[in-house]
Amino acid sequence: MTKEEKLILKFKASPQSISLVDLLKLMEWLGIEIVQGKGSHIVCKMEKEILIVIPVHQNDCKPFYKKKSLKILLSHNLLS
Repeated sequence: MTKEEKLILKFKASPQSISLVDLLKLMEWLGIEIVQGKGSHIVCKMEKEILIVIPVHQNDCKPFYKKKSLKILLSHNLLS
């Protein structure tokens, strides 16, 4: 099992348990473009469509944004 597969399983089992860095790595592996927004916001895009804007404070985000990211990835069929 690769690192990517392990991270996907961990994320699907408990989205709030992974770090913001791991979430962003996962999104990049799945083909999502990560753009540093204004100030402390990170914009996640796919084919010029903004999927989610994540506010970052103290190098992490609130668990709500991690759960929302999981729902978005599942709705776009990026996670099986």
